[in-house]
Amino acid sequence: MDNSDIAITLVLISAFMHATWNAVVRAGSSRFMTLAMVDGTALVICLLALPFVSVPSLEVWGYILVSVGLNTVYRLFLIKAYEAGDFGQVYPVMRGIPPVLVALFSYFLLHEQLSREVLAGVVLICVGIISLTFVRRMTAQMLKPILMAVCAGAFIAAYTVVDAKGVRASETVLQYIIYLTVFQSIPIPVLAFSRERLALMRAIRGHWRVGLLGGVFYLASYGLVLFALSLDAVAKVSALRETSVIIGAIIAALFFHEQFGWRRMLSAFVIVCGIILIKVST
Repeated sequence: MDNSDIAITLVLISAFMHATWNAVVRAGSSRFMTLAMVDGTALVICLLALPFVSVPSLEVWGYILVSVGLNTVYRLFLIKAYEAGDFGQVYPVMRGIPPVLVALFSYFLLHEQLSREVLAGVVLICVGIISLTFVRRMTAQMLKPILMAVCAGAFIAAYTVVDAKGVRASETVLQYIIYLTVFQSIPIPVLAFSRERLALMRAIRGHWRVGLLGGVFYLASYGLVLFALSLDAVAKVSALRETSVIIGAIIAALFFHEQFGWRRMLSAFVIVCGIILIKVST
């Protein structure tokens, strides 16, 4: 099993975890409070692990701080998107935008060369993902959540490229994961505590298990992606990660009673074709 195979395996496991923790946030009565609990759980876990890793270099600190800023803005768009739209509508757009942007960023900024087969696989995955959004006729009410999802997707692409450079500059992958998670998990819980302290306490008392599950899956999902980014091309990892939309569509149908028909099945088939194309080209 070479590095590429390991990276693909890690990313596909991460995709399942990512769809699950996003569904946890979407299912919460208050998306903001649920995300605060998810981040709080990840923060506590990484604070406990902090003494076991070395302090990053100045170069790595730069990547961490930029990534934290980008990730915080992404999270705010994520909350707004889930407050305004359905999970099955928002999630595909948010996850379909990054692979194309990451492919462009990684080519111009990281100078990564991709084969035509891999590029074709990335395009197929993006087309399949975005087509999941249009299983229903567009309405004026759908524009706001889709716009929020597009903005979230753009910030996902930006922090993915920054993290790829950061994790490769780090002493170890674990060092970057722990320090990044500590600092990017602070803003939302602090904001929730300062703005709605009582509501946050009620959410923790009533739904701490939800926050715990979401936090563990959030930390594990992005940790696996960071390991994969240290092993393989950024554009490939980004595209494969977004296959989580297939799982997201299934979750939307089973738990949120959102539509799942032949159009979504066709979209899923296109995504799987993209995955296979990337796999056979490596």
